[in-house]
Amino acid sequence: MMRIAMLASWLLCMVLSAPATANELASPSVLEKSLAELNEALKSDFDLSLLPELRALRRDAQDIDALEIVAQTLLLEGQVRQQYGDYQQSLVLHNDALQLAIQRKDLALMAQSRLVIARLEMDLERYTYAQRSLDDVHQLIVQLTNHPQKTPYVTQRLQLQHRLWQGYLYVLLGSYHQAVATLQSDGLVVTGAPELHDTLLLARAWALLKLGRYQQAQPILNQVAQSNMLVRNQRMRLRFKLLQSMVWLQSGDFQQTLDTAMPALMETFATRFLDEQAELQFVMSNAYVQMGDYQQAHLYLKRYALTKDALNFQKRNNKLLQLESQYALATQKQQLSLLEKDNALQAQEIFRHQQILENTRLAQQRGALLLILAVALLGFLYWRWQNKRYLSLLEEEVKQRTAELDERNRQLQALSYSDSLTGLYNRHYFFSEADKLLAHTHSASQSTIFCLIDIDHFKQINDSYGHAVGDQVLQQFAQLVRLQLREQDVLIRWGGEEFLLVMPDTDVSQAQPLIERIRHVVMQALFGSDAQRLMCTCSLGFAPYPLRLSNGQPLDWEQVLELADNCLYQAKHGGRDAWVGLNPPAQPLAMSFEQLQQNMEAFTVSSTQLAG
Repeated sequence: MMRIAMLASWLLCMVLSAPATANELASPSVLEKSLAELNEALKSDFDLSLLPELRALRRDAQDIDALEIVAQTLLLEGQVRQQYGDYQQSLVLHNDALQLAIQRKDLALMAQSRLVIARLEMDLERYTYAQRSLDDVHQLIVQLTNHPQKTPYVTQRLQLQHRLWQGYLYVLLGSYHQAVATLQSDGLVVTGAPELHDTLLLARAWALLKLGRYQQAQPILNQVAQSNMLVRNQRMRLRFKLLQSMVWLQSGDFQQTLDTAMPALMETFATRFLDEQAELQFVMSNAYVQMGDYQQAHLYLKRYALTKDALNFQKRNNKLLQLESQYALATQKQQLSLLEKDNALQAQEIFRHQQILENTRLAQQRGALLLILAVALLGFLYWRWQNKRYLSLLEEEVKQRTAELDERNRQLQALSYSDSLTGLYNRHYFFSEADKLLAHTHSASQSTIFCLIDIDHFKQINDSYGHAVGDQVLQQFAQLVRLQLREQDVLIRWGGEEFLLVMPDTDVSQAQPLIERIRHVVMQALFGSDAQRLMCTCSLGFAPYPLRLSNGQPLDWEQVLELADNCLYQAKHGGRDAWVGLNPPAQPLAMSFEQLQQNMEAFTVSSTQLAG
């Protein structure tokens, strides 16, 4: 009786707890609201910090079988990874979303997936594949036009997106007249999608400027200047300033060109927007040429070439990784297809032998029949043994090839993260691994110090002794600084003669002796070869991360890098061969980021102050 009572109690608990478990699952309306909020946040900027929220939302959607929301989160995560150069993983996510759309037979979701794949192909300069995807989108939109279950808003939004990226592709292909004709917003204004309309206007202005028709581009830019997206979206704001500077350049107002392009160029530093940075440098180079300042023109032209080389190198690496993955998949499919054909042929052969045995069975005696059957069985067992052996060898070969491809992928990633001259990590490595490097700072009591190091008067070294000696100085400088660092410190070549030193688990008081030792060792060292010895100094600026302001929220690492760059500027402005660091109080500062930039001297400590 006691066992029966315990069993009844257990069943009653299960019945009472079932509704509570069911209520824990989020409803589709709640998930759709969360998806809309994340989508709105990503319109401002593709922030990597939103990836955990996207993945959590996808898990909740999978729990209730909301496949459309799952596909939308896959597309959003793929676009975030695409913005940060992870093209291979982005393509996988986009294709997963496309497969879900095909599984649901959702024409609108299929068209949306094809559109983001087309954008990815454009970034990889695979324009033929991008055009194929856009053609598929056009056919899907035609089917949606007569689809009774979709609202006109969905179809109109897809039409506007298709027109935008088709025109953008024409610009990339150099068909500027076709781009201008395609990028028309007349008769297709979608309510609730101002970012698409503004992006289309910027693309049209770009195509007009490529044709030299700046008079027609200027009114379009004036219209975009009133948009709220220029405040929210940093990349759109940089693209707007770039196009405005191109208008000034074509109209002959070269000083206005520099006044517009220079702040935009400064805004691109310590960001991932290398395309806009390169274009702004090229515009400024042309403006200086027209003004007769050929020295400045040559400087910005060299910077433009270096930025383009970095972009091309990144794209080549991502193309190579993608091609190797596709080659491995195609090879495996081909081998499996050959194996299936071989099995089919051998099955046909076995069936034919069975037919012969069946026809001769009536004419043979029982002993001969048993012998033939025994031989047939042995033959079949031998074939099965050979087949298993062949399959085992094939699987081993596939594993070996897969291991080789994994090793090559690791080598390619190491090359993409390294600076070929100094052997240090490069800027691309920091952008890719920043979250991992800074993950511990959110939970640990210690902070991370960002220190920018710049070799003083490095241009004079290049001009006086040649670029070969300059390269040798860079190599020796990097080796000398690296010898002064701790095991956990990371030294990165940030660009040119500038280096970034990341010091985890370090506060400002601990960082000062190390930074002073670096400055002192560099000042006393001799650089160059035995035939040509020279001395040089360096300037340093640093700031701690995280850093909290009045609202309690910490500044992101890009803003902290900008503060460190301001400290570096103060060190160089104060006479060089010095360091300046931001030493904020322990409590949050009751000011905004802009106010902190304007009043940094109140919170800085420098080598000159300590020496005095």
